[in-house]
Amino acid sequence: MKLLVPGNTGSCLEIASELAELYNKALYQVLHELESQLKGFRYSIHDFYNSLSKRINDPSRYGFKEGATGCCGSGPYRGIASCGRQNKNEYELCDNPEEYVIFDSVHPTESAYKQIAELLWSGTPDATGPYNLKQLFEQS
Repeated sequence: MKLLVPGNTGSCLEIASELAELYNKALYQVLHELESQLKGFRYSIHDFYNSLSKRINDPSRYGFKEGATGCCGSGPYRGIASCGRQNKNEYELCDNPEEYVIFDSVHPTESAYKQIAELLWSGTPDATGPYNLKQLFEQS
C-alpha cells in the first residue's frame, strides 16, 4: 500500500488503514450485539491488522530485525510483487526470512504468522477475545 502514494516516506496508505479500523470496530459491535441476543453464542475475534501493525512498527520487540521492508520483491521496500519470477535479476531475496515481518508485497513471513497463530490459540483478551480459540474448544 505504501507504493500507491508517490513520494511516500514510509507510512501506509492512510485511507486503507482507516477503512480497516472502521471495519474492525463495526465487526466488534455486531458480534457483541449477537452475543447479547443469542443464548450461548460465543465468539473469538483477533485484530490481525493491529497485530501485524505492531510487528511492522516495532519489529525488535517481537524478535524481528526488519518490519518495513519485505524479504522478497523489488523496488522500494521490496514492495513490488516480483518475488519468485524466473528471471532472478527482477527481485531481491533476503538471506534470513525469520528476521522479517513481511515476506513479499502482501504476505507476512512464516515467523510472523506463527506469532499471530499463537495469539489466536491462547492470546489474552486484548489480543484475541472475548475468548481465544483454546477457550472456545474447551467450552465445547
